[in-house]
Amino acid sequence: MLSLNSHTPTLTVTDPRSLPVRSVKYLRSTAGQAAQAHIDRTAHDAVGRATARWDPRLQSVQKDDPQVPANLNILHSLGGQVLLIQSVDAGWDVQLFGEAGQGVQFWNGRGSQRRVVFDALLRPVAIIENSACTERFAYGMAEPTAAERNQCGRVVRQDDPAGTRHFDYYGVGGEPIAQTQRYLQSLDMPDWPLPLNERDDLLEQAAGARSTLQFNPVGNVLEQTDAQGNRQRFNHTIDGRLREAWLQLKNATAAQRLVHDIHYNAQGQIEQQTAGNQVTSRFDYCPKDGRLNRLSAAGPSDEPLQDLHYVYDPVGNILSLEDKALPVRFFANQRIEPINRYTYDSLYQLIEATGWEAGSANRGPAHLEDPAAVANYRQTYRYDAAGNLLELIHHGPQQHGRVLTAAKHSNRCLPEVGGRPPTEAEIAEAFDASGNLLMLDRGRTLSWDARNQLSHVHMVERTLRLNDTERYVYGADGMRQRKVRTTQTNARTLVSETRYLPGLETRDGDGEKLHVVTVQAGRTTVQVLHWEGAAPQQLANDQYRYTLSDHLGSCSLELDSEARIITRETYHPFGTTAFTQKGDSSEESYRTLRYSGKERDATGLYYYGFRYYVPWLQRWSNPDPAGEVDGLNRYEMVRNNPVTFTDILGLSPTVWFTYVDGQERALSDNELRAAFSDGTPKIIFSGDGHASPSFAYASDIPDVMAANRNGALSLYVEATPTDAAIKVEKFIPEFIDKNKSAVIGWEPEELSTSMLELFIIAMEHSESSVISSGAVLDDVEMLGAKVTSQLFMQAEELAKEFSLVISDFTKPEGYPESTVERLRTITSSVWRDEFINPYLAEKVGVEASANNDRTFMVSVGFAHLDVRYNPVQQILNEIRETHGFQQRIFFNRSNNPIVVKAEQ
Repeated sequence: MLSLNSHTPTLTVTDPRSLPVRSVKYLRSTAGQAAQAHIDRTAHDAVGRATARWDPRLQSVQKDDPQVPANLNILHSLGGQVLLIQSVDAGWDVQLFGEAGQGVQFWNGRGSQRRVVFDALLRPVAIIENSACTERFAYGMAEPTAAERNQCGRVVRQDDPAGTRHFDYYGVGGEPIAQTQRYLQSLDMPDWPLPLNERDDLLEQAAGARSTLQFNPVGNVLEQTDAQGNRQRFNHTIDGRLREAWLQLKNATAAQRLVHDIHYNAQGQIEQQTAGNQVTSRFDYCPKDGRLNRLSAAGPSDEPLQDLHYVYDPVGNILSLEDKALPVRFFANQRIEPINRYTYDSLYQLIEATGWEAGSANRGPAHLEDPAAVANYRQTYRYDAAGNLLELIHHGPQQHGRVLTAAKHSNRCLPEVGGRPPTEAEIAEAFDASGNLLMLDRGRTLSWDARNQLSHVHMVERTLRLNDTERYVYGADGMRQRKVRTTQTNARTLVSETRYLPGLETRDGDGEKLHVVTVQAGRTTVQVLHWEGAAPQQLANDQYRYTLSDHLGSCSLELDSEARIITRETYHPFGTTAFTQKGDSSEESYRTLRYSGKERDATGLYYYGFRYYVPWLQRWSNPDPAGEVDGLNRYEMVRNNPVTFTDILGLSPTVWFTYVDGQERALSDNELRAAFSDGTPKIIFSGDGHASPSFAYASDIPDVMAANRNGALSLYVEATPTDAAIKVEKFIPEFIDKNKSAVIGWEPEELSTSMLELFIIAMEHSESSVISSGAVLDDVEMLGAKVTSQLFMQAEELAKEFSLVISDFTKPEGYPESTVERLRTITSSVWRDEFINPYLAEKVGVEASANNDRTFMVSVGFAHLDVRYNPVQQILNEIRETHGFQQRIFFNRSNNPIVVKAEQ
């Protein structure tokens, strides 16, 4: 009998230009059954740019009905920039660019319009949305005061939808070290006037919230002071890793140590740490691949609090998770073991999970929940060919089962209500033109702003009285700055507000003023609750809370400063709560961080940063704002593998890879954090070679920023050396010091230019059968001879083939259609695969071998990191054996890479 994964390869079908036109994956959910082919389809234009993509579901339907739309249609300008994106999930978006390639104007299917105004230096100075100025930027002038504060040429004031942020001081590396936040009086989207005094009139009169940072010479944060005067201090080892963290509250006479005695392994992963409540956590990893095998924590008396044991399949999917700190229990004639087990299909989608959850309490009156009332559960999952989770069947005491129906030609889904599936019209009405969900369930509606950010949730809707609402306000970076909840009672209106500042949340409501100080202390998150005035009954002021998390960052245990358990919570795979052990109810009510370490709002939604997750639907509330970086289904949660992957910001799960034993392996979030902050030089490839600028993600990699400050960073951009030198601003973001870093165009100068000219000539002669112009004929012969001689030294066979094609192309009697087609293919994809990839790998490998102390960042088009065999990585592995460079290699195929920010 065939095993689950037998004969289920991933195949890529290419056209004569070596462009991928089909990707075939084989789905098998049960051993022995026939595998089903899932075919992705891609169409390209004459230049080789992708113009349309179909997922397996729409691809299969489109064969019988040509009117079925593609999941994604793309229209490019003559210069190659994307002008129009039409998505069945997210609607259409149009953008126009200026002469320097800067985005100038944007429109979408909801009717939103956005215009960016630039100054003479092409710096944005204003953003106009739907005729209102929603953002303004001011920059430091070349004057003594600005120079003393390192403000020259940098943003000194930014007005955005939340208010105004002043950047008071910058460090020598360009990082803000002092900033002041002032908030708008209104929660509505502003229309910022030009005069400064008129802008200031829109702000609250209270003094701004000022936060400061101090860095050491290599860029590690030494001290952070929040807007209330609480000071966080960090000490580091000689190689820049965190040694210990301290917190001194405002008006406190001494600092409290939050974490110390941190031990690291050779890969920079934390092996042991001791928190301020004397809880010691230990982490055991597989020495071969770095996977976490065991995560344990014990209290001051060595009593076990957490003891998680992981078992993986060969590709890294978690097969079982057992907490040996918990006993085997017996309840309602069941034996309940603290083990979760997981089963996957051949596409590595989760199809079954078993574990334990809160059971039904004993019959009869009960004042408190019975902690012994637990039971076994089993969940099964069914997906369609597009990855929509259509059915979750739950066997157990809790009621988590759900059936969804997908739209006929998109991935928009609604649940069945009362056993009745929604109609196509009902699904269409439940989403706006950009694919944003408009209703959570009956009576709870959602509203979205012009940027497709959730702005209102109407919790309770009333006909004759005001609604209960929760409103959200965001800053220029898209992160939430304010949350305001309004609740109506018979006698009054209750308003509670949370404001988010660096390292601090302020919560104000119902006569209570609470400050929540948050510190990331190694692998532990510490929160301190400080009330202005008296603390609630049964709670001590300045209460320290230490969080113990699992591999996903989900909050499993919350402990106080004496290591007493405040809460224990476990989760079903897609984030619903399986079990909660609560201590004092007043203590538990102040807990917000839960599944995946994210904040759960009163709505039940999880706030991830750029999106909100709906755990009871197992999908996102709106399409991925990063586009198709993680597949064509823009509502899908972490590739339907929530036990192995997590999403940091609501954009995509981690898609960083390294090579182990000749094959690529995805890195977990914790591995990525450790790898990018271990203080060692490295080689980092990213698929953003066509982005402008490239390397925008680099600011979140501590080791890259340290190399930037130390003059030990080499940047390889997808350009010729001349273009890279002339247009450096196009390739390199402003936070990278161009004077300290080597910026290198890695494309061979003359050869690249000649190949491009020949490709253009081939395109111009696609409809003819002879070169009629003598001047063009001379150019082809000259370029052909030049290219042949340059190719010959490194790709002899390719040079010979190229010479024959040029000979056929320049025959006086003309050429067949196959000749010009072959010339187009050689000058685009073939020379990339057979010449450029080895050339690039050799160039980087030789430089890395000669400079083992440097970090190399290489920006390429994703085709250079072909998922079929990753040619550059394979060639670099061979070069490592012959040249002996020490840098570890990481790569990300996305054109918009995302980095999990490292711990302090």
